[in-house]
Amino acid sequence: MNKFYSNLLFSIVVTAFMNGLDMLYHLATHWAVHLNYVAIKLTVIFLTVWMITQFIGKGTEEGIVASIYGPFIFYIYYLFAGATLNRDVFNIDEQFWFMFLHVTFMLIAYFASFYLAKSKNYWLKTISFILTAGVTSTAFFALYIMIKMRLQGLDEETAATLMTFSLILVPALSYFAGIIIGIFIDNTLSKKYVNSLTASAVAALLIGFFWKDIAAAFFAFIIGNLAYYIIHAYKVPLSKEASR
Repeated sequence: MNKFYSNLLFSIVVTAFMNGLDMLYHLATHWAVHLNYVAIKLTVIFLTVWMITQFIGKGTEEGIVASIYGPFIFYIYYLFAGATLNRDVFNIDEQFWFMFLHVTFMLIAYFASFYLAKSKNYWLKTISFILTAGVTSTAFFALYIMIKMRLQGLDEETAATLMTFSLILVPALSYFAGIIIGIFIDNTLSKKYVNSLTASAVAALLIGFFWKDIAAAFFAFIIGNLAYYIIHAYKVPLSKEASR
């Protein structure tokens, strides 16, 4: 795999992971989450991680810089950008303390994704994989929900009221359940692709069962396999510091 493609996939994983953690926190604490907010954050965080990864490298120092720089740029944008939303409803990231929360989420996302490929410790790799695959899949599925709401013609304020923690809880738990079951079966049978297909199928069946929605189950299966592919496809060439 060439350097550009590897760095691209790594940046996508870190970005989705960070935004997944952020969305789960916002929804659990009753802050509004909507497509415009997520799209802007995805863009800013992705470009930050990709440019640092592509032109400087991957490693401890790079991860710390990316984890601080990305949230800072997003905070500056959100604070000074022209008002395009009803700030009485969408008064989210202009609050300074949110930047520290985003830095924390970035650190978790970056180093879980990084050490998933770097570490030789089985348990560390397993825990990193469960977190990375689970949150990344949940983030992709949340994005699917928000895009679906937009295609249905819902305005941002209405969509924000419908996007709740209870809505995303079933998909999140379903993906984590599928991933754990998939790891167990894969380690037992040692068959290629069993992990991805099993995890995605379990998540799809659970979502379809609780939501009574075949289309959601179908997209859950596709999204789970997509997340697995991206995570397994990137390789992390170590920087000088990280290889010491």
